[in-house]
Amino acid sequence: MKERMDDLSLLKLFVLVADVGSFSAGARLTNTTPSAVSRQISRLEQDLGARLLQRSTRRQNLTEAGEVLLVHAKQVVEDLEAARLAVSNLHSAPRGVLRITAEADLAATFLAPLLPEFLERYPDLKLRLLPSASMEDLVDRNLDVAIRMGHLQSSTLIARRLTTSRSVLVASPSYLERRGVPQRPGDLRSHACLSFRADVEQTVWRFDVAGEQAEIGISPRLQAPSLLVLKNAAKAGMGIAMLPRWMMEEELGNGALVPILPEYALLPSKTPISAVYASGRNLASKVRVFIDFLGERMG
Repeated sequence: MKERMDDLSLLKLFVLVADVGSFSAGARLTNTTPSAVSRQISRLEQDLGARLLQRSTRRQNLTEAGEVLLVHAKQVVEDLEAARLAVSNLHSAPRGVLRITAEADLAATFLAPLLPEFLERYPDLKLRLLPSASMEDLVDRNLDVAIRMGHLQSSTLIARRLTTSRSVLVASPSYLERRGVPQRPGDLRSHACLSFRADVEQTVWRFDVAGEQAEIGISPRLQAPSLLVLKNAAKAGMGIAMLPRWMMEEELGNGALVPILPEYALLPSKTPISAVYASGRNLASKVRVFIDFLGERMG
């Protein structure tokens, strides 16, 4: 057993030296001497029967054998750290500060109602919620997890789907009494519409009409990149808005907003809501329990 642990220590030292490029740099990071590091690497080379590093005065370069070993050694070291973290998580409750980012409307309407239960379940955790609509570099901004609505582009980040959102066209009874009820998607061209897209002159809404996609171009009366603004505008009788059903259950229930064209399915029919976090094998327990909690409650 001791020999195996010694082998793991040698592999960790080899990975470190390969990353920093020299015995002297490796010695500084391990609080030892370059000669001691060199002896340890030589011992590993002797055990494997292959030279791993080309020695020079200032820098050590990997040989072909060293490059092959580095790939496997990094995997072994990652697996060891993941195992240690998993065992540690079994005996320690999540603690510290969990930094979350979400688009402001999603945070206020969808996420905020769930947070009291989460904090009660994990009393040693603190939350820092930062509203933002863009997909920043989570690592650079020191963010643990982002909650995003929509189809995400591929990246080095990992996305776990929590649930899906369905959108509905709605208007207030006062607006419909004044302007009439649209009977088919094309009628929307003559109505006052409210658009989330504030960066275009014309918005396109897509429908499933008899199994085929129909694109309806509208010239919005109001454009605002805020779902809450659009919902309040629709309630005030300003026009027809496309909104996710989860943010207006109360209004649909009490009649403050009325569904429009329910027989024509909007496209896309479902929009995913996902938790996005940085890739890596060692997922912090505070991030893991938060994502699992959201999956449980949102699902």
